[in-house]
Amino acid sequence: MENIKSLNAQIEKLKEENRKLNSELSEQRIGGDRFKTIFETSQLGNKIISSDLEILEVNPALVKLLGYSSKQDIIGTKIRDYSPEGHQKHWAILQKELWEKKTPYFNLETCLCKKNGAIIWVHVTSVLFKDGDQTYGYTIIEDITRQYKEKIKKEEFISVASHELKTPITTMKASLQLMNRMISNEKDFPSKILKLSQDAEKYTAKLSYLVGDLLNLSNFEQGEMTLNKTDFKLSELINECCNHVRLEGKYTITYKGDLSVELNADKYKIDQVLVNLVNNAIKYAPDSPEIIIKVDSLKNFHRISVIDAGKGIPSENIPHLFERYYQVNKKAKNPGLGLGLYISSEIIRVHEGEIGVKSQVGKGSTFWFTIPKR
Repeated sequence: MENIKSLNAQIEKLKEENRKLNSELSEQRIGGDRFKTIFETSQLGNKIISSDLEILEVNPALVKLLGYSSKQDIIGTKIRDYSPEGHQKHWAILQKELWEKKTPYFNLETCLCKKNGAIIWVHVTSVLFKDGDQTYGYTIIEDITRQYKEKIKKEEFISVASHELKTPITTMKASLQLMNRMISNEKDFPSKILKLSQDAEKYTAKLSYLVGDLLNLSNFEQGEMTLNKTDFKLSELINECCNHVRLEGKYTITYKGDLSVELNADKYKIDQVLVNLVNNAIKYAPDSPEIIIKVDSLKNFHRISVIDAGKGIPSENIPHLFERYYQVNKKAKNPGLGLGLYISSEIIRVHEGEIGVKSQVGKGSTFWFTIPKR
């Protein structure tokens, strides 16, 4: 009798496991059907690729985007086959990021060649997923040709306008500096006029910085930034780049760490980074009278930090601080162009260093960057 009860219990257990299995299979089938529907009807190009970038599946939108008439024209080829010469490296980067570094997803902008030879610019988002013991990439491709052409026109305008503005602004700045030196030595010169002249020089200098940022942006976008590396003492650079702060008399620059270290870098461009970070501290921490520049000499690199005790930056803003045109407070009195931190990050990137920020609301911010040791 006990054996029969035990057998019945096992039978009931097997039935329950079978019901669960059927339920899971049903859910998987429904989920698979939903995915297939989304994949096939999406207005954006969709494809599934293997680790060697072979195209395993495509949707009708991608077939149309590339100018073909059938999926079979594309399935079995490799995405690099549609990449113009000089742009195939983008797919090599994607392949490395996804399958070697195991990055969960990756974005890039590149161009593809259609069947008729026309070139289109696309935004690519690839996400890794597992199927059995294999890892595949699910890729969404969006045609951004129109936006790309508009961006190129804007960059060309910025480049031309910046070059045209640079010479007259430089001349005006030099003339105001000379004029201020002359009138400051005149005892009976009205103080109000002297103040106006000094303000004109200050705002001309600000305008010069803005034009410089635009020129740098144009060079970065065209891949024309080159480095003129030399050996120089960091202490000398810090003293030179912070003169404008000391002359104002509102803020104190405090140095900490080993200022005797030498950097092997582009002195002018590192000066730009430091000036941007110090100006950033003044701008967003006006009630913090002390700005600290700290130097840490670590194993493989030097780290330079600019520290303020201002209001701090909300956590939701931090991931975007080094994006082009991003501004924390667009309603600020002098919001700028939102280029300073972006340009600084590009300069540090080509030096093969890193840049970042730590901030806490109510306690201030620390912007830092690293330069590799030689």
